[in-house]
Amino acid sequence: MKTRTNTLFSLALAAGLAALSMWLERMVQAPAVGQPNSLEHDPDFIVERFTATSHDKAGRPESRLTAIRMTHYPDDETTELEEPRLVQFREQGPPVRISAERGTVTKDGEEVRLYGNVLVVRDGTKGRPELQMETTYLQVFPKQDIARTPEAVVITEGASRLTGVGLDYNTKTRQLELKARVNGTFVRPAG
Repeated sequence: MKTRTNTLFSLALAAGLAALSMWLERMVQAPAVGQPNSLEHDPDFIVERFTATSHDKAGRPESRLTAIRMTHYPDDETTELEEPRLVQFREQGPPVRISAERGTVTKDGEEVRLYGNVLVVRDGTKGRPELQMETTYLQVFPKQDIARTPEAVVITEGASRLTGVGLDYNTKTRQLELKARVNGTFVRPAG
């Protein structure tokens, strides 16, 4: 009986030491208080009433981005924007203004996603009325000059109106493709 008691005691002691070793290892590897945990999506900075202006090589403004709040997340390097407003200034033609309820900018600015009441407005000129595009979601790839949405789109210019579902737009070539359920009315401007 003594041998069996010694064996059980040895096994219990070994199991206890193993459990203690595992607990110590987890404590040593646990993130310290105040350090970001890579599994958590916590912001590392927040900016209120944010404005950023980019300029070309000659010092002329190319675009201006404003937002009520900008929140950056270090775990995936995304930036969330509340009520983003973007103005793109063009050498030829009037500025283009883009607004939404919220937006997300991915790492390195490769992709911008705009959500909720997305409105794109090209100011009118002497020969052309204002152009508006409305949708609920817009995905923009700035470096590729591409904008797209799988959602419903309404485009108006003066009395002309074009609707459809799904849109691809190349800002460089100015080619626009509506994917489905396209319907439109074109009204020639007077003059």
